[in-house]
Amino acid sequence: MRRAMDTVRTFETVSLALPVRNGKGPVGPRRQPPQHFMVRDGGDAAVAPELTAKHGFSFSDDILLIPTHGTTHLDALCHVWQDGKMYGGLSSDLVTSRGAKRLGIEEAGPILTRGLIVDVVPDGKRWLDVSEPVDLDLLRRKLKDADLTPERGDALFVRTGWVEAWEEGEQNQLGWGGFDVDAIDWILEMGLSVIGADNIGVEMSPASDPDCAVPLHVRLMRDHGVYFAELLNLAGFKGSPAVAGMLTMSPLRIMGATASPVAPFLVF
Repeated sequence: MRRAMDTVRTFETVSLALPVRNGKGPVGPRRQPPQHFMVRDGGDAAVAPELTAKHGFSFSDDILLIPTHGTTHLDALCHVWQDGKMYGGLSSDLVTSRGAKRLGIEEAGPILTRGLIVDVVPDGKRWLDVSEPVDLDLLRRKLKDADLTPERGDALFVRTGWVEAWEEGEQNQLGWGGFDVDAIDWILEMGLSVIGADNIGVEMSPASDPDCAVPLHVRLMRDHGVYFAELLNLAGFKGSPAVAGMLTMSPLRIMGATASPVAPFLVF
């Protein structure tokens, strides 16, 4: 926490959350976009006539239906398993139709740490291609050029440009660039607590591993408890040097949930 606070100089705050829009994505395959309904609006003066008549007062109200993975979100550790085992060797049987009995998003707690953001799109390109891996040499070079060294407990977010490609109709929910298996050992060596990206899965899809669709989720989240933040809003860092700031991110305490929408922000 002290390392995170030491990055703050001007108290500039930047939101890393995508806007939540009725009926619009981006969202992952087999998921529905958010739905926003008004249940009381400016035409409903009769909702509380006793208040309106006496004081001229009325009010509005609404409902939001959203998949827990349906916008900028943090995955819970119960989200993935391999051979029936989740993080810590816990059985996947603990995830039931009533939610997860262990490792639900409520166990993540609020996050306050140093956040590093790196634009990993090569010069001359607008975004990574589908199944294009993050170039680790480029990532390391940009961190070095900014005199930044990842340390244990840091969060690292990479801009791949996928959200921008999706918004322009150039890519869809069936593939994106991101981290590949060659990044696993480096991420573990750095001791990162959270990794994230402006795409659906942080790791590239389709994956290069023919035997596992999400090898980083298994090796990092399942095996080591690394949290994944997905569908981040990183467009503002296009073409910028690597940056560090104080990251705050707090999931909703949805008991037993596999993820939660978040509204992370970075303070410089």
